[in-house]
Amino acid sequence: MTPNAPFPPYGRVVALDREVHAGLRLKPAPSLAFAAGLSAVPLLCAEFRDAAREYAIVFVRGADHGLVPVVLTGKPQGRNLYVDAAGRWNARYVPAYVRRYPFLTARTAPDQYAVCIDAECPGFDVAEGAQLFADAGEPSPLLRQVVQHLALFQRHAQLTEAFTGRLQAAGVLIDAQAKADLCGGQALALRGFCIVDETRLPALSDAVLREWLTGGLLALIHAHLLSLGNLPQLLARQPADENLSSDVPKSIQ
Repeated sequence: MTPNAPFPPYGRVVALDREVHAGLRLKPAPSLAFAAGLSAVPLLCAEFRDAAREYAIVFVRGADHGLVPVVLTGKPQGRNLYVDAAGRWNARYVPAYVRRYPFLTARTAPDQYAVCIDAECPGFDVAEGAQLFADAGEPSPLLRQVVQHLALFQRHAQLTEAFTGRLQAAGVLIDAQAKADLCGGQALALRGFCIVDETRLPALSDAVLREWLTGGLLALIHAHLLSLGNLPQLLARQPADENLSSDVPKSIQ
């Protein structure tokens, strides 16, 4: 499942500036149509338990060649099966990567990040919506809340990177693929991702297993493994008259 858009799929990312964007407002419930071209969405470790109830969680290669956990949301040609024509996300749980839109962060120094926006988001307006900056140029209550959420997202992103790094170092990840029979007798193959090989876990040392148990890593692994039971439902959403075989994204940023 190769998406048509790179990660992140924002239109025009710019740093938020109190002078340039002094009069900018954000209307409620902005459309999530920006995600309509995503067949996989990055996931934080803190989301595994909620996401595992309805998505398949797998690992794909990131821009730095490390592995990134994602939920599979789409099909060939990059269509996202969870976003409708009105830009609504049709699932009980929406990944934080999507919920933070139209905001994101950009690294400006090793431990510093700037708040950025998608300047092309139709939710931004100068007449309607909640202010981003107060009249004196200070962050509005909305923007202060956004900054808090982005900081939390960034902290969890670092924990997620550490988690996937430990899985790689332990050698418990393997390449995998999934197949499904579609209506009309056709078959769909999905490949290009990694999963944890459960049979390799018993080979880990007792010390590592204890550490993973007390540190919550085993719980994350079990959520990931249970989530794979959602793959057939995702593949079954693929219309029988469309592309039958494809790779998941092999590089995301």
